[in-house]
Order: sequence, then structure tokens, then C-alpha cells
Amino acid sequence: MLIILEEQKLSYVAIKIIHSLAAVAAMGPLMFAPWMSTQLKHCREDSNKALLLKGIETTDTYYNVAGWILILSGVAMFWMQDWHRVFQLWFILSVVVFGLDSLAEKRLRDPAIKALMPLKPGEVGWSEHTGALHRAVMIQMVCTAFILLIMLLYSQHQINLLNFTLSAQW
Repeated sequence: MLIILEEQKLSYVAIKIIHSLAAVAAMGPLMFAPWMSTQLKHCREDSNKALLLKGIETTDTYYNVAGWILILSGVAMFWMQDWHRVFQLWFILSVVVFGLDSLAEKRLRDPAIKALMPLKPGEVGWSEHTGALHRAVMIQMVCTAFILLIMLLYSQHQINLLNFTLSAQW
């Protein structure tokens, strides 16, 4: 029985490490995306446009893969032992911020990329769509950094800033 509990504890720690690495991996691509979206705003050549849009799409792909790893590893941790944390402030804040991130992607980023594909730099609508894309990238970067900050603040038990529980009376 003790061996099974130790194996489960080890499995939980392994999933937690994967979860933490995915959080860092999600932040990585978003460090480059604002620079690329700024360069796209000031782009003058069609060849640069294609390269920058491809770079932004690549960062989005890596960001989404890391996001799915985060979600799946988080679900695994909840299933294994953390189900009660659903009612804690840090978790609720993270879900709300993730919702804002997803909204920025669906309402600003995806339509802007779709609109920029047929346009050439300097054409009518170029500035408007590159501005929307840049805003979306910045919102996503800030949201992801904020979620990472929430997690770091929560994990430092000496700080205890986000260790509050919204408890329901059962």
C-alpha cells in the first residue's frame, strides 16, 4: 500500500514539473511575438510580411501546444489530489485571465491575421489590422505573464498572498 502511495506521489510531482515547464514554455513564444507584430506594423516589403506572419503563426502554435499541455497536466493534478483548489482565488483569477486571453485571440488576433493575408504593406486597412494584431499579441503576453505571476505568488507559501479560498457552505 505504501509503495502505491509513493508511486502516486512521484507521478503527481512529475506532472507538476511538466505543468511548470509548460507554463514557462507558454511564455517563451510570447516574448518574440510583440517584436514581430511591431515589425509587421512598419513592414514595407511583401517578403518581410510573409516571414513575420509565419513567425507570428509559429509562436501562436507553440503557445497553443504549451497551453494544451498546461490544461491537460492541470486536469491530471486536479484529478489526482487538487480538486478542492477549484474554489481558491488563484485558480479563479487564472481562469478569468485565461478567458481574456482566449477572447483576444478569437476576436482580435485571428481576424487580423486573416485580413492581413491578402493585403500588401501600405495598402488600405494594413495599419488598422496590424494594430489589432499587435494589441492582441500584447494582451496575450500580459495575460500569460499575469497567470504565471499568479501561479508563482501562490506557490510561494511564505508569501500567502493568493492562498485564500472562496468556500461554499455545503
